[in-house]
Amino acid sequence: MARIFFGLFLICCFFTTAAQVVDPGDAVDFYKAGEEALLAGKEEQALRLFRKAVKAKPDFNAARRGMALCLELQRDYAGAAQEYKQILDRDSLFSRAMYFQAGEAFYKAGKPEEALAYFSRYKALLAWGVDTFSLNTERELEIEEEYLQRLPGSIRACEVSLDSIKFINITTVEPLNGQVNTKADDYFPFLTNDQKLLYFTRKTDKGDEDLYESEFTNGQWSRGRPVRDLNTSKDEGMSTFVRDGRVLFYTVCGREGVLGGCDIWQVEMDQNREVTAMAPLEGFANSGGWESQAAISCDGQALYFASNRPGGVGGTDLYVCERQADGSWGEAVNLGAGINSKLDEEAPFITNDGQTLYFSSNGHPGMGDQDIFMSWKDKDGEWSVPINLGPPVNSAFRELGFFLTADGQTGYFASDRPEESTGGLDIFRFRLDTQLYSRPITFVEGLVIDSSLEMTVSATVSIAGRQDIQVGRDGRFFLCVPAGDTLFTAVSKKFFHPYENAFIIPRWNNRQFYTIELLLHSTFDIPDAAPAIEQDTLQAIAQPLPRKKFVEYTHTVFFPFDEDKMEIEEREKLLAFLKPLQKKDAQDIRIVGFSDDIGTDDYNLRLSEERAKQIALVIMDNGLEVDHIYMEGKGEVKDETTKALNRRVEVKIRVLE
Repeated sequence: MARIFFGLFLICCFFTTAAQVVDPGDAVDFYKAGEEALLAGKEEQALRLFRKAVKAKPDFNAARRGMALCLELQRDYAGAAQEYKQILDRDSLFSRAMYFQAGEAFYKAGKPEEALAYFSRYKALLAWGVDTFSLNTERELEIEEEYLQRLPGSIRACEVSLDSIKFINITTVEPLNGQVNTKADDYFPFLTNDQKLLYFTRKTDKGDEDLYESEFTNGQWSRGRPVRDLNTSKDEGMSTFVRDGRVLFYTVCGREGVLGGCDIWQVEMDQNREVTAMAPLEGFANSGGWESQAAISCDGQALYFASNRPGGVGGTDLYVCERQADGSWGEAVNLGAGINSKLDEEAPFITNDGQTLYFSSNGHPGMGDQDIFMSWKDKDGEWSVPINLGPPVNSAFRELGFFLTADGQTGYFASDRPEESTGGLDIFRFRLDTQLYSRPITFVEGLVIDSSLEMTVSATVSIAGRQDIQVGRDGRFFLCVPAGDTLFTAVSKKFFHPYENAFIIPRWNNRQFYTIELLLHSTFDIPDAAPAIEQDTLQAIAQPLPRKKFVEYTHTVFFPFDEDKMEIEEREKLLAFLKPLQKKDAQDIRIVGFSDDIGTDDYNLRLSEERAKQIALVIMDNGLEVDHIYMEGKGEVKDETTKALNRRVEVKIRVLE
């Protein structure tokens, strides 16, 4: 009944506007009769009358909106969506609220992509004044107050639906090439940010589980080898790194210090991945039960894991702990009956934005032995009903240990599907056509630097909206930052001038960190003939700074009049420019095409775009690997420069060296 009253509430708004734009006659009479029928709860009769009103006057938007409402009440969401679409196609400024209603109808009609487009338009139109739209009554604005509350959840629902479709549309799932998979069970994959090192668990011939690693070289994965310093004769398993690459969590069983059968331990590593410290987690993550299969959030503040501790929903449940100010882990919170079933849930994976959870389960409706599911967090922090990823990721056999790379486009998991496995569980890989809808996160590495000595220093870094960061002598700190956000940083340190700066964080491929440098200036003047400082003393003050810098290389390609094909000489120059860059660490490429001012604007714009495309194809064909290529045609250049110089494409390649 609530939905019907909401519909009647809208109808009360219709006639006021309709009477102002429609001449008296049959259309208005049919409209009034339809409104009365709807108020009496006679949706079918009302629909017929509204249709007669539209037939009498096809541009009668209020009557067509009445039709859409009746169709929604009859659960014909596809029909309602088309009526809303026709109104907005005919008069885009008829009603702002209708964009939300159209999005909702398309979503219920099973068309999340169209729904997302309408929700996004509604969000954009919120910046427009209400007087812009024909319907701007007080009641219309009251309706929008409700829509504003529901908008984030509606957009997220569309995104998740589209994500699930992307998994179903995967064309190829393939076992890893090289020598990772064996006749033994190989599972729980985890890749480093640069996607060149794979960690995984193997059940060895001796019957115990060990942590293995493999390197990606020459297009192949190398033979798996045990990870040094982490394995014993007991069981060790599933690992996960904080995205800074310095802290690893993995499962340890049966050794001294373990509270239950298995616990989660933390390993600290240096920049060369040498172990510097190892210990069980402090706090409440581990218990007298079985804890395993940790997944850490991007910033290292939330730990998800599986446990069979008392008080759960089923066999093994998924839990989360939050890191406390002292570094210990707070109370383990069960993710609830929405995620956990009466059977087993395990192997969680959390996306970089912390909003989507993947996990394996044999308790939710699935396709076989054990399937991989996804769930997303709503605005209230509650997890949605899990969605089965479907084929070809899931099969009639066992799937577990989902992992997604930082770019959101490559996934890994383990399966024992017999037609493709070498024996037992093997690790598989797939590619998504487009990136998932999680909010893009940039991995930021900050360095606090004494600008005079070019040395890193310890300090307390304050960042607006975040807890203060205590930085050690290596001067390093790490953040996961939503792309497009601005970091307002400040440092107050004895013997240095106060420091403040704002860093705008771009979208990044995350194979390497996006680096920001906080350059501190000493309050002391250094004399020209300062006494020499012993090397040991210097190292005690600060760490030498191993820094890379961004360097931009530029090149211009010139084209003949009215041509989008390069001449041989220009092509050779471009190839000579690209050759030394093939071995460098290219980060992004910007390609901008131009034309002279002879011809129409549209023609010149298309010509400049085609010229830019030609350059992009040459770059991609010559082994320069980079995730971010920006390409644009600027069209004609109107200035006093010789026209031949305006028939060009400018190439800018930024590398880290």
